Amino acid sequence: MSDDEMEKFEITDYDLDNEFNMHRPQKRLTKHQAIYGIWADEEDRNDIDDEPTGFGGRRNKEKKYKQNYTAPVSFVSGGIQQPDKNKKEIKTKEKNSEPENLDDNISSEDEKPMFNYDIDQELAGLRKKQSNVNPRLMNKGLGDWEKHTKGIGAKLLLGMGYQPGHGLGKKLQGITAPIEANLRKGRGAIGAYGPESKSKPMKIDGERTLEKTKDNKVSHGWRKALKAEKMQYIYKTVEDVIEESKHPGQRKREFNELSRVKVIDMTGPEQRILSGYHAISGVKKPIDQWEVRKDKKFLNFDLPEMIHNLNLLVEIAEQNIITNNQELCNYEDRLIAIERESIKLEESIKEKDKSIESLEKIMGTMKMLNDALKNNVLDSNEAIKCLTEMKNNYYAEYRLNGGSVLALLISQKLIKEKLSTWDPLQDPTMPFEELNKWKQLLTLNDSYVIGFQSSDEFQTLIWQEWIPQVQKACGRWECRNYNSMLKLVEQSAKLIPNEIINTVLENMILPKIQLEVEQWDPLTDLVPIHLWIHPWLPYLSQYFETTVYPTLRQKLSVALNAWHPSDNSAKLMLQPWINVFQKGYMDAFLIKNIIPKLQGALDAFIINPHHQQLENWNWVIAWSDLLPLPTLVDLLDQHFFPKWLKTLTMWINMNPNHEQIGNWYTGWKSLMPPIIIEHPTIKNRFHSALEIMSRAVGGPSIPLPPPPTIHGGLAEAVRTATQMPHGFKELVQKRCEERGILWMPLSGRFREAKQVYRCGARLQAYIDRGVLFVSHDGAHFAPMSVQSMLELCR
Repeated sequence: MSDDEMEKFEITDYDLDNEFNMHRPQKRLTKHQAIYGIWADEEDRNDIDDEPTGFGGRRNKEKKYKQNYTAPVSFVSGGIQQPDKNKKEIKTKEKNSEPENLDDNISSEDEKPMFNYDIDQELAGLRKKQSNVNPRLMNKGLGDWEKHTKGIGAKLLLGMGYQPGHGLGKKLQGITAPIEANLRKGRGAIGAYGPESKSKPMKIDGERTLEKTKDNKVSHGWRKALKAEKMQYIYKTVEDVIEESKHPGQRKREFNELSRVKVIDMTGPEQRILSGYHAISGVKKPIDQWEVRKDKKFLNFDLPEMIHNLNLLVEIAEQNIITNNQELCNYEDRLIAIERESIKLEESIKEKDKSIESLEKIMGTMKMLNDALKNNVLDSNEAIKCLTEMKNNYYAEYRLNGGSVLALLISQKLIKEKLSTWDPLQDPTMPFEELNKWKQLLTLNDSYVIGFQSSDEFQTLIWQEWIPQVQKACGRWECRNYNSMLKLVEQSAKLIPNEIINTVLENMILPKIQLEVEQWDPLTDLVPIHLWIHPWLPYLSQYFETTVYPTLRQKLSVALNAWHPSDNSAKLMLQPWINVFQKGYMDAFLIKNIIPKLQGALDAFIINPHHQQLENWNWVIAWSDLLPLPTLVDLLDQHFFPKWLKTLTMWINMNPNHEQIGNWYTGWKSLMPPIIIEHPTIKNRFHSALEIMSRAVGGPSIPLPPPPTIHGGLAEAVRTATQMPHGFKELVQKRCEERGILWMPLSGRFREAKQVYRCGARLQAYIDRGVLFVSHDGAHFAPMSVQSMLELCR
């Protein structure tokens, strides 16, 4: 589009100066100018001065017309209506008067679109006009609805140069059919269900030429004359070609019919002619001359083959430039990568040289240690010093080349020689100082092996050299002489891992203690058992609960069968175990073995106010700190207070000295511990005594109450319940206890998923489905009766 065909919209200095001037001179648009805009005729632009004042036109400031009201009224002739002619004939003539060729409608400059009107009736001085439907548009399928209107749309289109059957635009390149409204299937976004409408091929009139000559010139009176476009050339540098190659989508040239649609972009400070709608969002570039020339037809000098070849050569040159630039970039990137790789290789070479130097030093140290070890002249301190320096200075090479294995082999040989003359029972602390040095050497410092492999070599050393010596010492150790072995375990726990210590305690020391407890006799042994059992409680208490304590309680129970409450040795024997045994086990043991004896002592106790003997009472009260409080209170309530109240009642009926009775009452109360006196049961008993005394002072003598029925009480019930066997196993155990025969389970021994028991000193037995199986050697079991087993145990 040339400059003459473009209306100028720039703002001038005159517009800025008169921006707020309400009286600045400006022209009023005519009717044709308001309707057709820039397509109005040039001659209509100067008709503003000739407008009559009666139609609202405004004159120039120099010419001012005055309204002449004396002039006669002029009427516009509406013609003569002929009643003999039919209106249909008039319409037929008007239709036949239209030109047949639609393209010749706007071919002449003087010819303009004409519209016919039908006159329904004649009015006074005016005519009612009705527009006729334009058949040229309706035949093309456009504007069918205008048969119901005045057809102003068709008038505007035809007045602006529209040709029916062709598209809009300067070169008639627009769409030929209006946009159709299609209903989508769902409520999704645009394009969610495929294309909104089917694209229709554009109809191009190939015979129409746009070349204008002086003889046959297609022009209209209301269109500007076209001027020859000035050719513009764009020169590209190599940098421009490379920059355009970075945006390949913007350089794509399309030669189909749709690419021939030009887009004029006037949104910026200057107009742009784009090759299509796809280029609107691209980078704004100068107009490519190819886009201007590719649609232009040359009549006088037409060489399309040469133009095509030239374009191919230009594109090939641009492609070569782009290819060369890409290769150059690739070579530069490769050069940078090679430089970085060379730097890494140099660093790797330095590290390898350093590793070789370290390996040479390590090999020299290892060879020296190996020679000294073969000649038996290697000292332990010297070996530890050399290996420690090697580990600290060359740790990576030390780990990768088996330095820890060499240290383990050297330590095994040196420690074995040192422990060959060591007696753990005589000197328990002798090797631990040197073992501590080897532990520091054999322990790894890697963070990923801490807690898992950090002491594997040291554990190997302990298992292979230290454990055999300790095992030999445990075979010669006597449990009663616990000091040496306990000191060895205490020193080992500071240095040796807990897993190894637990293994020594469970597999070496515990069996010795268990065997010694089985051979212990509380009636003949002069050394109390708690003296050599309690020191092992911090280490073996959890194992004693299932192996040692049941055997110990069974032996004590057998020993207490012949015990009398006057013997205080039973209390001295049981008192160290109060806080060792669990409370439930201890209370059950006392109720079973002590309470029946104390009950017998209270039954034999005679209460005599005149000559009282307190030996039996003292025997019972001595156990108050060991027995459970409810058990002791129940014992006194059932076996002491009935006789005591009976004696008090008999004494009061003899009219005694009441002061002596009060002193007697106070004396008995002082003999009981305060914790027993505060118990509600004991309080009720003393309160009953006070009521008897108060009735005796204030009234006649109280009749002697009948002797109370004394029941066995809680202790007797417990004893009876424990003596009643509840199964075959309990029956066998009860028979063994009655005859003083050992009956205890063996730890970890099972036969056909049944627990194996030790019966006496030589027999082993187990019970399966109510049948007793007995073995002499622990391998061959045979069914046997209980009586036969008891006879064999004798």
